[in-house]
Amino acid sequence: MVPKTDWDAPAHLQYEPIIEARGSAHRDPSDVTEFKNLREAVHWAMNNEAPAGMHAVIRTSSGAVLGPAMLEEIWLSLQGP
Repeated sequence: MVPKTDWDAPAHLQYEPIIEARGSAHRDPSDVTEFKNLREAVHWAMNNEAPAGMHAVIRTSSGAVLGPAMLEEIWLSLQGP
């Protein structure tokens, strides 16, 4: 899971292709959105529609890469019972 220190540290959200074609270029770093903390990044990712053919990926300050399945799991855990 995500280290506790990541929750209050900056996080970066980037939209990436759902299926990346062979030899495709990496996304431009200008497409990265920085958030004050991981909670804000997860909230944004789960409440805003991704561009067509893309999905949200969050990189935490510790270097963890959170893809769609992990984001869904984290979002559900933040919602409570």
